[in-house]
Amino acid sequence: MVDICGRHLVTSTFWMRRKQCLCVLPLMIVLYLVLIQYTVWNNHKSINHQTKQTTPQNNGVTMTAIPKVLQLFGKYNTARITTSGMPYNLTQVTERRPNMTPITSDYHKNHFITINVMGRLGNNMFQLAALISCAKRLHFTAFVSPNQELDSYFLVSITSDIKLTNEKTFFEQTYAKYDGNIERLDTSYNWTLFGYYQSWKYFYKDEDLIRRSFEFRPNVSKTASQFVDGFRDKHKTIVGIHVRRGDMTMQNNEMIGYTTAPLSYINKSMNYFRDRYNDTFFIICSDDITWCKENIRGNNDTAFSNFNNPGTVMAMLSFCDHVIITSGTFGWWAAWLAGGEVVYFKGFPRPGSNIDKGMSREDYYPPQWIGME
Repeated sequence: MVDICGRHLVTSTFWMRRKQCLCVLPLMIVLYLVLIQYTVWNNHKSINHQTKQTTPQNNGVTMTAIPKVLQLFGKYNTARITTSGMPYNLTQVTERRPNMTPITSDYHKNHFITINVMGRLGNNMFQLAALISCAKRLHFTAFVSPNQELDSYFLVSITSDIKLTNEKTFFEQTYAKYDGNIERLDTSYNWTLFGYYQSWKYFYKDEDLIRRSFEFRPNVSKTASQFVDGFRDKHKTIVGIHVRRGDMTMQNNEMIGYTTAPLSYINKSMNYFRDRYNDTFFIICSDDITWCKENIRGNNDTAFSNFNNPGTVMAMLSFCDHVIITSGTFGWWAAWLAGGEVVYFKGFPRPGSNIDKGMSREDYYPPQWIGME
């Protein structure tokens, strides 16, 4: 059959129907995708509802917001703050990047605990020490994500790239003050610690373990020990001095309580060791070594370190018999690792300042350390 134009009507009808089908097909695909999305969302909502009903209470130690006091002292990677109610999944927690140190643990018995590493070397060391000690006491398996400073200077044996599920986050609620809630973590969950944990009380029961955990890399240790041993051959007692200035002299930091120790304190602390020990020699390290050379006068019993690598400087101070510190967590750890007598500046932080009001000096400075002004 043909029309008045001579075209075949059957063929025309066939192509019209084919075009209609092609127009309907995209609409059907869209409807199908919407149906799938709705089904997944509905199932997810159902799982979350069940999890919310069955999640045990945790003594109020899980926080839902960053404490204001912590907002004053650092920037945070909030992308790591997650709490998942999904079941513990072994296939997800064992994923690692190549060359990561493996975690040796009974995965079926121990849950995991890690920490959100932030700040610089001294802060990182407080965080790692608190993590390791907490894991030991509560029978968690501890790990820490790769960290450039820690990995560069220490043989960190718990570095891994584990991906956690069934995770909760514990927020430290204070600054330089021990938070006892860390002792009550629910061990049926994996945990991420968040904070600075600047107190010796977090790890004093595990001092030997922490010292072993902060073993310097051979290249760092060799450079530092050679420098110190060069003076040890001639002198009986080596005292390291760490003078922190740098950012402590900035006006904004001074306003909230950061301070630099005066020259009178440094001279007084040096005289303390001169009177106490025979043949004392001082090695001076600083982030402002020019200031030190211009102001600190010794009686042929001083040497100034020109090293500026943080790991080398910390190792050098830790190899001394005793240590004098001014302010900051870097000097704190160098003194703690040395293990001898420690003299610290009592004026840090500035008494009555915002930092001073928020911290506990008894929790920050070990009781055997000697405070001077």
